[in-house]
Amino acid sequence: MTVTKNRLAAGIGFLLIVVGAAAVSDDRLTLSRVQQLLEDKRYVEAYQVVTQLYAANTDPAMAEALLFHKGKAAYYAGYLTESQEDFQRLIDSYPASPFVPYSHFFRGNIQYREKMDRPALLSYLSAYRLSSDNRLDEILLKSIETAISLGGSLLLEAINYTACAEEKKCPLIFAVARGLLAQKNYQPLRGLLSECPGEEASRLLSQTEILLKQQIEIGIALPLSGELQRFGESVLDGAVLMLEGFQRESGLRIAPQIYDTKGRSVEAGRILKRFNTGGVAAAIGPLTSEETAVASAVLACGDLPLIAPAASQGGLTELAGTCFQLQPSLDRQGIRMAEFAWGKLGVDTVAIISPTTPENLAMAEAFADRFHQLGGTILGTEYFRTRETDFGPIIVDIKSLAIGRISDSLTYINESGDTIKAKEVPVAIDAIYIPASPEQLTQLLPQIDFYNLDAIYLGSEGWGDKQVYDLGREVLKTSYFTSSRVNGGVTPAARQFAKNFRDKYGREPGHLEAVGFDAMGLICGALKSSRYSRSEIAEYLKNISDYRGIAGVVSFGEKRDNIFMPIYTIESGDARRVEF
Repeated sequence: MTVTKNRLAAGIGFLLIVVGAAAVSDDRLTLSRVQQLLEDKRYVEAYQVVTQLYAANTDPAMAEALLFHKGKAAYYAGYLTESQEDFQRLIDSYPASPFVPYSHFFRGNIQYREKMDRPALLSYLSAYRLSSDNRLDEILLKSIETAISLGGSLLLEAINYTACAEEKKCPLIFAVARGLLAQKNYQPLRGLLSECPGEEASRLLSQTEILLKQQIEIGIALPLSGELQRFGESVLDGAVLMLEGFQRESGLRIAPQIYDTKGRSVEAGRILKRFNTGGVAAAIGPLTSEETAVASAVLACGDLPLIAPAASQGGLTELAGTCFQLQPSLDRQGIRMAEFAWGKLGVDTVAIISPTTPENLAMAEAFADRFHQLGGTILGTEYFRTRETDFGPIIVDIKSLAIGRISDSLTYINESGDTIKAKEVPVAIDAIYIPASPEQLTQLLPQIDFYNLDAIYLGSEGWGDKQVYDLGREVLKTSYFTSSRVNGGVTPAARQFAKNFRDKYGREPGHLEAVGFDAMGLICGALKSSRYSRSEIAEYLKNISDYRGIAGVVSFGEKRDNIFMPIYTIESGDARRVEF
């Protein structure tokens, strides 16, 4: 940090006279000489004299005054290490001394000169908290303002306004606000100044309102390198497309602040911490649920609105009051289907077949828990690995749970009196919940049909895919599934999005490109409504309901996650909504 020498020098000169005069009244004979030497700028000589006085002193009442002047003389002589040690010794040994606030101030100056920005600010704050000298307060507030203006928003978290006496709180806030204005960091100002009434607060707020519109920054934190690079870039491409179009239409100047999380949770947390203490109005990202959990936790004490475009783990938004989840949570999908099966279909017994991936297991567990709560029975749960292709054993297990153990050694007769194999024994159960991907479903569902297991199928987001629809009525039977993005590609807005995306990037957009576009679209909607501060943008997002995005509909619930989760059935090779 570059030291603003003029501002610091003015304060130091003042202290040289005033504090020195007070000390002379304690012992004019010994300290007046030191004071005169300091006024004559004979700093090395002053340090030598006061050092001898301090070493020879036997009067405890004189010790703190001599120690303070020793530290001050060392400071002016350029002996910064010795000066720092003397002031620290005084603070530790004489905590009630009237010299303590001034000692903190000098320590802050030394730390500032040594580019120790945060310790310097903490020293100034300690001095301000303890000072009863109005002129010292003025110097300290100017020093704090300078530190904030040069040191940046990362220093903001070091300030504890409540530690000050009530009458000193607002002057400190105004000094910080002026520093932020000088730094062109406008976002924290509204929340900061809301603590204080009066003319100065109104003036600074008016200035802030004008500047917020002139400088709008949107943070984007996504994996742009590493294993998740292509997924992060997909979200980024959609977000940038939306932002460029909005800037052309609105005439607003918006600066995206793009950072690479590398797919690492800690890096995502560090980036969001930087956004939170900086001038970013709102942010998009990160990509995964793991990254988002850390990022949301970092924002727990902040006010930065964050839209997580792709994370689907439940509970993420509960970590921070300004975190918004674009994708309905996995828990919500499972709970929604359990309630539909029990309440609308009248199903009271369900089997579950789930892949062993964490996302699918989360939906299966949420479904089972909610179904149990409602009074239903889980006949059994079967799991399969991601690359599994032979589902015969688990299908036979479910049939056995329904009618008793099926044995290949027994003879089974069908309705016509013909002998049939064990796997051909027809069995009917109420329903099977299968939260799986389209690729898995195209392998599993025909085998369930082949093994003569009949049930209503209950599914999740993965069922909303043409691969599944094309299996036909004979295989799909009666099927219901939850989805927030079915038929998103047929709207005029989606067709225009696809065209614009192809024109810019030369390829077809997918779901991640669409969620990036929607995430940025939500923020731009707030800006279009003249919401430029973080609190205004967050409030705008909290009231989003039935937002028709490209990837699907968005309605943020009480916990700021997307609660739009309609139920679909499959008819004539396509999905038809049966219930919101």
